[in-house]
Amino acid sequence: MNRKLLLLGLAPALLAGCVSPQGELASLAGLRLGMSRDIAWAKHSADLPVYDPQRETAILQTMMAEGQRQGLAPDTVRRFFAAEMEASRRVQWAWIEAWRKDLAAPPEHPADDLGTYLRPQLDEINQRQIHAMTRGARPLSLDQLSEIGARFLPKN
Repeated sequence: MNRKLLLLGLAPALLAGCVSPQGELASLAGLRLGMSRDIAWAKHSADLPVYDPQRETAILQTMMAEGQRQGLAPDTVRRFFAAEMEASRRVQWAWIEAWRKDLAAPPEHPADDLGTYLRPQLDEINQRQIHAMTRGARPLSLDQLSEIGARFLPKN
């Protein structure tokens, strides 16, 4: 996802008072899953695995603690973020497979750095998702997140 598009895409979600909590959560999930291609490109370029269970466990623990600090049930937060990470992995694997089989052209730009560019954006989205849930948004299921993620799969 192009940086300008990401920033433009965040604008509606940043106006939280103008968007229902449920709409904000779905919009943020779309932004998060829309980053999956760039994340896949960064991991593929650096020969990193898509699935890093230790990193995902650390993220889940952080988000559960943050959610609990804001009055959310830790298990609810864990289920949502675990499902979102699974949906993102599915998109990432699809892109990497498409690049390997020459079914999709790789991005023309160098991969963005995970640590200094992509992960801070993900952290911001995660915080906003917690906020939407504290405002009453119901966590999206893996099926709902996969449906959102399907918009970002390679087109064959």
